[in-house]
Amino acid sequence: MLSEPETQYYYETAEAYLAGERLADRKHEYLAGVIYAMAGATRDHNRIAANILGDLLQQLRGRPCEPFSSDMKVRIRKDAAEFYYYPDVTVDCSGGPGASHFIEAPRVVFEVLSPDTERIDHGEKLRNYQALASLHVYVLVDQFHIAVTVYRRTADSWKREFLSTKEDVLTLPEIDCQLRMTAIYERTHLVE
Repeated sequence: MLSEPETQYYYETAEAYLAGERLADRKHEYLAGVIYAMAGATRDHNRIAANILGDLLQQLRGRPCEPFSSDMKVRIRKDAAEFYYYPDVTVDCSGGPGASHFIEAPRVVFEVLSPDTERIDHGEKLRNYQALASLHVYVLVDQFHIAVTVYRRTADSWKREFLSTKEDVLTLPEIDCQLRMTAIYERTHLVE
């Protein structure tokens, strides 16, 4: 989740951002020179992200792709600019080094929406993530309703899908996984 920029009209290099982020006591996202502090999340936001991560960890165990929590950054280089985001869940199939602080070639990215981030997640982040050649699926999960929007790469564009019932299943053939809506929203009032 993003809040107001800590520094307005002040350009910071990506290298300085990364060095500062290693020492920071809270997370920040980096958007082409401007650093934004991330706000805290609700319990349901955390439950949903943990449910997705846990299910994917189980399904991907022993396979090349692996899921990461919101502590792992994704780096995007686009139009001579750099962006660093902390998605709620990222699936990486590149086998990158263990000491890396970010992923450059995610296969699937999940963002759990909040009122503060919904516009950015559907707009700026969507466009920036779609610039990654490695990204096959971008998933936006509403925390207040059973509502999952899936942007899936096709041969020549992106296709949008929408899941909105307890019976729906998010099928991810790109990583050979499936997530039931009841599993994504487990422990929330939406599936009780």
